[in-house]
Amino acid sequence: MRCPSLPLCGLLWFGLPLFYSRPVKIDKVKADTKNLTRTIIARIQEHQLFPLNLKINGLDFIPGERPLESLDSMDETLQIFQRILPSLPMENMPVAQIFNDIENLRSLIQTLGSHLGCTVHKSSNLDALGNLTELLTTSPYTAAVVALDRLQKCLHSIVKHLDHIQRC
Repeated sequence: MRCPSLPLCGLLWFGLPLFYSRPVKIDKVKADTKNLTRTIIARIQEHQLFPLNLKINGLDFIPGERPLESLDSMDETLQIFQRILPSLPMENMPVAQIFNDIENLRSLIQTLGSHLGCTVHKSSNLDALGNLTELLTTSPYTAAVVALDRLQKCLHSIVKHLDHIQRC
């Protein structure tokens, strides 16, 4: 007759590494967030069309230079850019890669928020964007350059304020 406790002991032996796991440190999440943010900035700078110092009306729905001092504002801004990027007419830009990087950056920011005990809020500004294809039809290439420039400025703000995050 076989010993019924032997398979149970074997199963517990394989489960032992699960009990030894440690949570990810908040410093590691911040470092990963900074590195990914810098990677996205480098991708945008690699394909920068021209330096942008223009004042353009009608593109107020694209977040500009505003201080992103809380995790909620960072996540909300990145969510808006996630909604804008697929509508941009950029054939030679790696928009899909930047879109995926922003999605990963949002998940890192949400992980950082869970470490700080934050709750995820649904963005209210997304509904106000409406139909982006209509908004971007008047000057699509200018809107694409403006969007990428403002995304880059927002990413710089995230890197700047990430070490000083104390609240959600």
